[in-house]
Amino acid sequence: MKAKLSLAMGVALLAGCVQMPPAPSINANGAIKWANGITEDMHISASGSTLTFASPQSLFNPGGITIFSRIDSARNGVCEHYYSEQAVKTRMNICDSGEVTLLVEGQVINVGSLARFVY
Repeated sequence: MKAKLSLAMGVALLAGCVQMPPAPSINANGAIKWANGITEDMHISASGSTLTFASPQSLFNPGGITIFSRIDSARNGVCEHYYSEQAVKTRMNICDSGEVTLLVEGQVINVGSLARFVY
């Protein structure tokens, strides 16, 4: 029992000393406020062809950059369609009204609204 307690304390001390590398940063010029209350900052390229998100780091998520690229052949008059370069089956639809829909393998995962920052 004493050995298990010592082992648990040692692991806890080591975990407390682990330093995460700095999270990636982007020059955000827009954000999506999701229906679940989470707001994600993003960088919208000048042409609107890519959307770049910085994923926050945690103990279980290494973080990093996620890029969505526009699918020009899928354009229609009111909505633009994007795919994730890291996970091709992850899509995002953004309509002129600002409505955003996130889909994974055709299933709606989240909906939200787009805001562009004006400087």
